Amino acid sequence: MYTSILVPYDGSAHSARALPVAAALAARTGAKVELVTVHDPSAYIPFVPGEVAIPVYDQELVQAHRERDQRALDDALAQLRATGITASGVLLDGTIVEALVEHMAAAGSELAILTTHGRSGFARLRLGSVASALLTRATVPVLLVRGAGSEEPATPPTLPTGALLCALDGSAFAEAIVPHASTFAQATGMQLHLVAVTVPHAVSLAPFGTEALLADPEALEAESHVRDDYLHRIAATCPAGTTVHTITDMSASQGILDAAAEKPCGAIALATHGRSGFRRFVLGSVADEVIRHAHVPVLVVRPPAH
Repeated sequence: MYTSILVPYDGSAHSARALPVAAALAARTGAKVELVTVHDPSAYIPFVPGEVAIPVYDQELVQAHRERDQRALDDALAQLRATGITASGVLLDGTIVEALVEHMAAAGSELAILTTHGRSGFARLRLGSVASALLTRATVPVLLVRGAGSEEPATPPTLPTGALLCALDGSAFAEAIVPHASTFAQATGMQLHLVAVTVPHAVSLAPFGTEALLADPEALEAESHVRDDYLHRIAATCPAGTTVHTITDMSASQGILDAAAEKPCGAIALATHGRSGFRRFVLGSVADEVIRHAHVPVLVVRPPAH
C-alpha cells in the first residue's frame, strides 16, 4: 500500500484534476498527500531584445508571482484537508521538471499523480509537456490522469475501478511494471489483467528493398501459446484473481488500446524507456502511443536501468 503520494500542482484547473484522484487513493490507503508547486521565474520574466536577449529581473514581479503560487497552494491544501486526508505542501524554486525530480527522490515519494494534455507529434515537441518530460526522469511510478480535452467531456476525475490492464511483452524491462501494477490494483481494489500482443514478423521483400508483415497463421498461433504460458507464469506471482489475455495485432500500442476498450479497463499500466525529444518522435514508443490515445488513467514506470 502507499504511504506517500506526490501531486505536482501549478494552480490551474488542469493540474487540479489530479487532486480528487489523489484524495480518493489516500482515503483508501491512509497515505499522506504532498502538493508540490514549483515557482519558475524564467517562465514569465521578460527579455530585452537585441543581439543577445537579456532577462529583466523585476523583484516585485517575482514576489507577486510567488505569493500567487503560495495562495493557490494553500487553497488546494485546504480543499484536500476538508476531505479528511493528511496533506502537506511545499513551494519550490527552480525549473519545473528538475525541481520535481529532485524533490521526489529526496522526499521518498511512492507515487506521483498528475494530468496530461495528451498532445502528439510536433505539437508535443513544440509546446512541451511537463508530464512527458517528467516521465523521462521520474524515479517513482507516475499515474497520468487525462485532462479534459476538446474531444472529451469535462467529467470530474475519479479513482479508476474495474480492471487494470498491465501490458507485457516477455522482456524483463516490461516486467518492471508488474509489482507497481499489483500494488496499485490492491490499493484501488482493481482486478489485474495481464495482456501481451503478438505482432506479425517483418520479412524482407528483396530486391525491392522494403519489408512487409508476414501473417503466418501457424506461427502466430504458436507464438500466442508461448505468450499465454508466459502470462500465466507471471499471473501466478500477482494478486489472486489476476486474468490474462493474448491478442494479435499489427501494432502493439493499438492492440493494448483495443484490449483496454474490449475488457473494458479502468486504467492501463506499462513500462516506458523514457525517450525524449526527437529521439522519442523518430523512434516511436509503445508507451508514448498508449499515453497519447488512452481515455483512461495510465500508470507508468521507468525502470532504473533505463
